Amino acid sequence: MQHSLRNAYLINVLALVGVGVVMVFSSSAISVLPGGEGDPFIFIKRHLTFLALGLGAMAVLARTDYHQLARFAKPLYLLGLVLLVLTLVPGIGTSFNGASRWIRFGGVGIQPSDYAKFALIVACATFGAGNRDIGTFKSGFVPACLFIGAYSVVCMAQPDLGTSLFLAAIGFLVLLASGLRLRHLALVALLGMPVAVGVMFVKFDHVKDRVLTFLNPEKDPLGKGHQVKQSLIAIGSGGLEGEGLGQSTQKLYYLPEQETDFIFAVLAEETGFLGSAFTLALFGSLMLLGMRVAARAPDRLGSLMALGVTASIGIQACMNIAVVTASVPTKGIGLPFVSFGGSGCFFYLCAVGVALSVARQAVSSDKAEQLMAQETRAQREAESLRASVRARRLIAAA
Repeated sequence: MQHSLRNAYLINVLALVGVGVVMVFSSSAISVLPGGEGDPFIFIKRHLTFLALGLGAMAVLARTDYHQLARFAKPLYLLGLVLLVLTLVPGIGTSFNGASRWIRFGGVGIQPSDYAKFALIVACATFGAGNRDIGTFKSGFVPACLFIGAYSVVCMAQPDLGTSLFLAAIGFLVLLASGLRLRHLALVALLGMPVAVGVMFVKFDHVKDRVLTFLNPEKDPLGKGHQVKQSLIAIGSGGLEGEGLGQSTQKLYYLPEQETDFIFAVLAEETGFLGSAFTLALFGSLMLLGMRVAARAPDRLGSLMALGVTASIGIQACMNIAVVTASVPTKGIGLPFVSFGGSGCFFYLCAVGVALSVARQAVSSDKAEQLMAQETRAQREAESLRASVRARRLIAAA
C-alpha cells in the first residue's frame, strides 16, 4: 500500500518537473537573441543543474527516516534565520527590484526564503508533535508566534510582505493541525490586522501601488498594469488547444518575467485550455496524494510534515496562478516545479523527499487512526502523571 502511494506521489511530482523543463526552455530561449554574445540556453542549463541537484537531494531524503530530520529541527531553523538576516547585510545581500532577497556565492545566487519554507515546515512539525502543551497560550501560542514571527519580520524587512505572510500562513496552519487553539490566533489577528494594514500602506509603497493597480488595472496600462495586462492577453490567446509549443507571442519581450513568475501565462498561450487544465489537474492530484500521505502517516510528526509540504506547494501554486490571472494583486512568486528558479526548485524537491519519507512508512487508514489514538493517549497519561507529581510536591511542601 505504501509503495503504490509513494510511487503515485513521485510520478505526479516528476510529471510537474517535466512540464517545468519544457516550459522553462520554451519561455527562456528567447531571452537571449541567437547569434548574440549571450547563450540562449543559459536558463535551461541552470534549471537542469539545480533540478539534478534537487532530485539527488530528494532521493537521499526519501530514503532517510524523517524522525532523523526532526532531530536537526533547531539547527535547520537557526540556519534559515541566519541566511535571512544575511540578505540585509550590505555586501552580502543582493538587491533586485528594490528588495534585498538574494545571497550570492561566486556566480550562484540563492534566495534564503526558499530554504526558510523548508526549515519552517520541519520546525513547526517537530514543535507541534513534541509539545504536549500546544493548546495553551503560554506554552503553545506564544513560542509559536516568536519563532514564526522571527522569519516573517526579517522577510518584511527585505522588504517582502508576500513571503512574510506566506511563511506565517504555512507555519500556523501546521500548528493548528497539531492542536494550536484557533481562538488564540483569531484574537491576535483581529487585534493586529488594522495595525498591519496601516503599516503596509504607510511603509510599503510598492504594495499600495499593486493593490491600487489590481483595483484599476487600466489606470496605467503601460506602466504598473502592463505585466498583468500582457498576462491576460497571453492566456486569452491560447484558446482551447494553444498556439503550439514555442509559438508564444507574448514571450517576445511583451511579458516580463515570462520564465519565472508568469510562466503559467506562456503555458496557457502555447498549450491552451487543455494544457492549462492538465497542469492544474497535476497540482490538484498532488494535493490529494499529499493529504493521503498525511492521513496514513504512522505518527503525528509524519502527518504534520506531509501536511506542511502539501500546504506549501498548494498555497504557492494557488498564489501564482491567482496573480497570473489577475485574481489578486501582483506578487513575485514562482509556480512550484514549473517556474525557472534554482533555490526554489531545489528546496521544493527537498520537501518532496520528506513527504516521500513519510509515504515510505505509510500504513492503512485504520492503522493510522489506531496509532494516532495510542500516541494521544500516551501523551495524556504522561501529562496526568506530571500533574499528579506536581500535586504531591505541593502537598508535601505545605
